[in-house]
Amino acid sequence: DYTTCMGAYSLFTDLETWCPRDCEDCDEEEDCDNPCADDQPEHTAATCGTDECGDYLASVTDEDLSTAVEVGFPSCVNNTVLSGAAAYGNMGTAYLNLYYRSVARACELYDRLALSTDIDYTTCMGAYSLFTDLETWCPRDCEDCDEEEDCDNPCADDQPEHTAATCGTDECGDYLASVTDEDLSTAVEVGFPSCVNNTVLSGAAAYGNMGTAYLNLYYRSVARACELYDRLALSTDIDYTTCMG
Repeated sequence: DYTTCMGAYSLFTDLETWCPRDCEDCDEEEDCDNPCADDQPEHTAATCGTDECGDYLASVTDEDLSTAVEVGFPSCVNNTVLSGAAAYGNMGTAYLNLYYRSVARACELYDRLALSTDIDYTTCMGAYSLFTDLETWCPRDCEDCDEEEDCDNPCADDQPEHTAATCGTDECGDYLASVTDEDLSTAVEVGFPSCVNNTVLSGAAAYGNMGTAYLNLYYRSVARACELYDRLALSTDIDYTTCMG
């Protein structure tokens, strides 16, 4: 019953039961029983690519997420054990949708999802998925980090973040072909600005001030490095009236 706190929270516990992780991706401050090693993914198809996981993913619907977010999680505020879970009610369904999609993708069971895979770029999480989904479908070889940044996989000198050997795939090409100029406009004008009220992603609101040119250039640079420039749905015309142009 997703109208209850425990029912809503089962969206995490049941996913963990049926689609188990290999390890836990934890911050240094967290106390983890089974922390992931550097570059080790939480989920792999070897562990969670099962019929049981697929059947569970096929059982959770958009209506279930809506009920949990609108009724179940908010009711956790009165639960002495799970009061912190009430915060999920403020994140909207986009967070849960993205999390389930990421697990399904890692378990190689994306085709079993009952949830909608259409992204609502008017939401903070939907807009932010322009980064997380690009990373998922067009993975980097390493991270190009400043010295001050804490990177799990920093690039060596002169090592590019993306190479066609890693991201020059049909999956990356299909993703690049799915993102349109309208999607970027919606994210920049509505989605990212709404992040200002998101406790986790408030910093992402700054992308709303950069206009679509920044995202367009970033996507084009990734497509070029992955040797998939011809798959881009985004306009490749440059607007020289903008700072980024």
